[in-house]
Amino acid sequence: MPISAVLPLKVSGSYDVNDLKRAHILFSSLSKFLSPGLISELFVVTPASEVEIVKNEYARWAHLNIVVISEEDLLPELKNYPKMRGWRKQQLVKIAIADKISNEFYLTLDADVVCLKPITESDLIIDGKAILQYEQRSRHPKWWKASSRLLKINSNIGPQGVGMTVTPALMSKTLSRTLMADLSPKRANKTWADNLCSLHNPSDPKNWWLGRYLKLKWTEYSLYYLCALKHQILDDFHVICGTEKIPQKLLVDDSHDYQNWHVADSFAEHNPGLFLLVGSKSRLPPKQVFERLSPFINNSNQPVTSALFD
Repeated sequence: MPISAVLPLKVSGSYDVNDLKRAHILFSSLSKFLSPGLISELFVVTPASEVEIVKNEYARWAHLNIVVISEEDLLPELKNYPKMRGWRKQQLVKIAIADKISNEFYLTLDADVVCLKPITESDLIIDGKAILQYEQRSRHPKWWKASSRLLKINSNIGPQGVGMTVTPALMSKTLSRTLMADLSPKRANKTWADNLCSLHNPSDPKNWWLGRYLKLKWTEYSLYYLCALKHQILDDFHVICGTEKIPQKLLVDDSHDYQNWHVADSFAEHNPGLFLLVGSKSRLPPKQVFERLSPFINNSNQPVTSALFD
């Protein structure tokens, strides 16, 4: 069973980091570790003005089945909300891509994701269900409360205190479409994306109402997970990983203390993580990060040198 993947990307990403170059680290690691054909399509979603730049930059990764499309083609509603933050656009993209993909499950990526080990279908999909990783809701309580208000459900629904972790994650096309339907307003000329985007217009008097303000902290994953619980279909599409039975984890946070990070430990066979984030919040130049990771992620069939990051 092949899967799809999505990477929202802006040439100059958050914290003024060159995400156009940074994503080469991600692609190098995917090229080295993913089993051939596992990802049948990898959508890179970028502003319309950057589509050609991105296509040219990533031409070398054609074997990863990269398809570059514009945010506006995926979400025409964005034209009506020119001040939407990039972080918010990324979240919308990770939901909306469900209408473009040809597979039931898709992997969400960011430019600072790194693949850690060989991955086959059986690592991600078990008995036809995608792995899902828990984290404590107490880490970001406002996400869960805001999302539950948008979905009109109790914020304490589901297993006590846990929710879905962040990128990288596996999502279901069917579940994402169910979420879109739940978020769609009754007015025929508005969409689910309008419903979310309109919350982030501070000049709109409607947003001066406390009830709308309390919905602002939604995220794509808290909405997705709560929607699945609302319809009692989470177990139809997902199995929980990071357990004794399914020990692998989609995400480990080994690199958070970058200066003291033992890189080899992250790539060791005993490490349960499939991916980690070498965060852009560190503001480290992509070339510097690549040089540290290169011995572990460089693929002899598609070698990368530091010059690619100049």
